[in-house]
Amino acid sequence: MTKTQKQLDKRIRQQLTLACEQIKDIVEDFSFLTHSADLNNLPSKFKVSCYFIDDIALEQAKQKNQFDYIEQLICNALASLNIHIKANAISFSKQP
Repeated sequence: MTKTQKQLDKRIRQQLTLACEQIKDIVEDFSFLTHSADLNNLPSKFKVSCYFIDDIALEQAKQKNQFDYIEQLICNALASLNIHIKANAISFSKQP
């Protein structure tokens, strides 16, 4: 990994951490998020996984249309780094 890639990876992690904390403040029973990325092939190889504490919390967030809010927050956080992902790069599930 080059120095530039390391710096980008650090900024990505910082932005996603901030987004995660904002989501936790608003969305009940949101647990955490993770990401995977090929820094040589952004944004097409960028994935974000969002986890809720259980299936009930996941279903409640879906019924309250909170997925859109989460997607927008994550997309905006990454857009601040000039990484533009589509909402289908973000997945939702219960925590493993």
